[in-house]
Amino acid sequence: MYKKDIYLCIKSIKGISTITLGKIIEEVGCVEEIINLSEKDIYNLKNISLNIKENLVKYISRFNLYDIKEKLYKNSIQYICIEDKEYPEKLKNIYSPPLILFYKGDLSIINNNLNIAMVGSRKPTTYGINCAHRISYELSERDINIISGLALGIDSCCHRGCIKGKGKTIAVLASSLDNIRPSSNTQLANEILEDGGLILSEYNVGHITTRGNFPCRNRIISGISDGIIVVEAGEKSGALITADLGLDQGKNIFAVPGDICSDLSKGCHKIIKEGAKLIENIDDILNEYDNSSFNNNKNSIEYDIKDLSNEALKIIQVIKRQGMLQINEICDNTGIDIKNVNTIINELLLRDLVVEMNNKMFSIN
Repeated sequence: MYKKDIYLCIKSIKGISTITLGKIIEEVGCVEEIINLSEKDIYNLKNISLNIKENLVKYISRFNLYDIKEKLYKNSIQYICIEDKEYPEKLKNIYSPPLILFYKGDLSIINNNLNIAMVGSRKPTTYGINCAHRISYELSERDINIISGLALGIDSCCHRGCIKGKGKTIAVLASSLDNIRPSSNTQLANEILEDGGLILSEYNVGHITTRGNFPCRNRIISGISDGIIVVEAGEKSGALITADLGLDQGKNIFAVPGDICSDLSKGCHKIIKEGAKLIENIDDILNEYDNSSFNNNKNSIEYDIKDLSNEALKIIQVIKRQGMLQINEICDNTGIDIKNVNTIINELLLRDLVVEMNNKMFSIN
């Protein structure tokens, strides 16, 4: 049996967390020894609860590897363990690294190019949405990969912005890969894979998502990144947990400043005061890294507006000035009737000059 299959079987036992399995391996010497433990050996394990010992005794001799792997194959999910050579090197150095990872997509992109994590509020302002989309897109155009958590709000904006560019985006889930959370982002997850990106989780199929999964997930986001950008966050936002973890891991921490009257700016302003680098554009980020780590072609981030009608140019100018608008707001600001606005917006979407955001709002790409 391969080592990764042993990890898979043991992690499939109820109650066996990464920390618990790590304790057992430390006591018995290696993961292979666990499946050879007698009932007496199991009950003699130290610092392990009686409930977990009983589960080990019950299931350790009844592993059905075929059934466990069949569930993964049906969902097109692959897996690796911490002892595999493909396991991301950066993750090995964090506190309590996941001993097994489940993934869809191209795992190798973690080791390619620069990886920047972007996190923030699930209920961002229009300003936050614009910043997230613009920064992720412009970094992606430099062949930089964007990492986030596939949550609503800032996470989703960052994934979508990256997809529009040349880089790849990596989504680290707090749920299992067969149960995308939030379910409304299932289509976004598919788009990430279609674009050559990666979806990653430490949770096996059938895992029931709990609130505790989210802060645990954040250590992976920070762990595989080379730096972390907080776009919009309240004082107690989970995004600040990711930044704190990154700081402990020696990563560069960046923050986008915001409105001093907004609660969603307080988290960013707090970490800026504590030493995070204030950023106004991507050069503030790129200056912290070796130029050879990314594509330095600034001309790739220019809008192609050749051959557009005067009405189309007018719509672009209005959206650019306002940041983000719905169809009816575009009509009000331009005086163009709704039928023509819809036609022009569809053309601009096809030419990747505008992008559709949440709530049927449109922003400059």
